[in-house]
Amino acid sequence: MIWEREITVEGKNFRVTISDEYEALRSALAVGRAVIGLWDRSRTDQCLSPASYLVESFADITPELLERVVRRKDGLPWLITDTRRLKIREFTAADADKIPREPDGGRDGAVFCSRLSLENYIRHQYEFYEYGIWAVCDRNSKAIVGKAGIFNLDISADEEINSFIKKNDTPLELGYHIFTPYRRQGYAKEACQAILTYAASSITDRIYARVKEENLASVRLLESLGFQLAYRIRSESASPRCLYEWNC
Repeated sequence: MIWEREITVEGKNFRVTISDEYEALRSALAVGRAVIGLWDRSRTDQCLSPASYLVESFADITPELLERVVRRKDGLPWLITDTRRLKIREFTAADADKIPREPDGGRDGAVFCSRLSLENYIRHQYEFYEYGIWAVCDRNSKAIVGKAGIFNLDISADEEINSFIKKNDTPLELGYHIFTPYRRQGYAKEACQAILTYAASSITDRIYARVKEENLASVRLLESLGFQLAYRIRSESASPRCLYEWNC
C-alpha cells in the first residue's frame, strides 16, 4: 500500500511517501522524495530499510513529523522550540561562518567554527540522536546569539560520577554558551528554560549539569532553572566540581 502526503516547508511544497512496501519506499527515495515506513509488527518478512522513520499507524503521522522528515531529507534544520525573543534550531554548515571565535567557546567550541566539522556534527549527532547543541537565534535580527542544548554526559573518565548515576543508562547534560556581545540580557535562562521544557516532553525527564563550584553565575542560573545539587566532586589539584540534577 502507498499513501502520499503533501506539506509546505519554508514556502516550498514537498510530497512524502508512506508505505509498508520496500519497493515503493525505494522508488520514492530514488526520485528525491522523503519517505516514511509503515511498520506492521505482526509481519516477519517486512523490510523498510529505505525509510529512516517508521510509524505503526496513520495516527502517528503528524504535521510535525512530516515536516521533520522533509527537513532531515533535504538538509534543512529542525526547528526545536522558541520563546518570546529567541528561536532555537539545529545548526547548519553555513552557520560556521557566523560563530565568533571566543577564548571561552564552551563545550566543543571548535566544532562549530569549521564547516567541515559542523557538517560532521550535524550528520552524526542530529541524525543519530535527534538532539545536541543547537543554535540560539534572535527572533527579529536572526543573529545567532549563542548555542545551547543537551548531549550525552561523558562519565567514562570520572569514576565518582559514574558510580553516582550508574542507574541512568543514557544520562544527558545541559550545555549553553551565550556569545560575548549578547550576555547579561537573560538569554541563557530563556533558552535553557525552553530547552528543558522541550526535553521533558520529547526526550527525557532527567537532565544533569556540571559546573565548577566557583562559577557562581552558572550555579545561580542552574538553581533558578530548578536544578538541585546532587553531588560534589572534590580534587586536591582543582576547585570542586558540582553535579546538578533536574527532574521534571
